[in-house]
Amino acid sequence: MKGLFRLVIVLAIITPVSIFFGYIIMDEGDQFTAEHYMVTGLSMVPLIFALLVKFLMTGSEKNTE
Repeated sequence: MKGLFRLVIVLAIITPVSIFFGYIIMDEGDQFTAEHYMVTGLSMVPLIFALLVKFLMTGSEKNTE
């Protein structure tokens, strides 16, 4: 399960970075518009959910009995 969370978190970090640089490349370095910032920000939502699920699942795999 830890490997799955690591994979999801890594992919969720790469997505907004690639979107950010993709917009810069597509716009040939022009200034960002509000839509660029919105899409880049919204692409962070999977990372937030992955971190939230990881936080909520912490300790559920341990059986201390």
